[in-house]
Amino acid sequence: MNIAKLTLSGLVGAATIALLTSSVSAQTVEITANMPATADMVSHLPAAIKERGTLNVATTDGNAPWVFVDAATGEVKGVDADLVNEAAKRLGLTVNWEVIQFTAGIPGVESGRYDFYLSAMADTKKREEVVNFIAYSQEGSGVIVPKGNPLNIKTMEDLCGKRVAIVTGSLFPAIIDELNKSCATPVQVSETADQTGPYLAVASGQADATMNTYGVSNYTLRTATEGIQTQLELSPVARFAPANQGIAFNKGQSDLMAAVGGAMQSMKEDGSYLALMDKWEVGDGAVENFTFNAPLF
Repeated sequence: MNIAKLTLSGLVGAATIALLTSSVSAQTVEITANMPATADMVSHLPAAIKERGTLNVATTDGNAPWVFVDAATGEVKGVDADLVNEAAKRLGLTVNWEVIQFTAGIPGVESGRYDFYLSAMADTKKREEVVNFIAYSQEGSGVIVPKGNPLNIKTMEDLCGKRVAIVTGSLFPAIIDELNKSCATPVQVSETADQTGPYLAVASGQADATMNTYGVSNYTLRTATEGIQTQLELSPVARFAPANQGIAFNKGQSDLMAAVGGAMQSMKEDGSYLALMDKWEVGDGAVENFTFNAPLF
């Protein structure tokens, strides 16, 4: 009886592997490094998704102007939302948004729970080991400190010996590890999965500084009229870690990735992409073309 169960289990497992292999091999587009999207790629939209009529897209709140949840309406807004909603419309689809923690984004795409994930996330070589990316904007990072910059933090080296709060799964642990190689006293790091956690840590005095995407920090601190963000400011530290921000796709969904990239490229060609970037005051981060797998580091 046990042998029969094991045999059946093995057959089911083999069938599952065969099905997954078949699904991957059925893709008609082969994604290569720095591959440009073209508007005619919309023809690669998978039939199953076209029939479903919706895209299941995950994002993370707290990254305005790129993406955030409107507290009054619960609606996902920002550059990312405008871009994806318009691309979906051009594909004849609607978008089902799900707001999740940043650390759940890539695992959710890998598992197939989401069609793709985006939230001001950098396309990196490390992340490309498990997912593919469409580069849709360019950004750098900045250092945020308490109002008045009481510790006079003006360079990255000024962070040595300081307490820095960061988001788990972000680029910043690796950046701090590299900085610590030249610090006489290392940076003291604390991490949180919540996007607002580092801001709260700095505002409450539990941390001396935090790091975030420059555009996110600039927009958040410039537009804040209440709350902890009014107690913070961007430091004079020069922008660092320039990156292509990307939309993460399952490596077995190259046709869907191509179709979405094609719809976005059509937005680039008719001017609507640049218009929405300018609407959110991030036009200086616009890309020349939507490109697949184009990490800067």
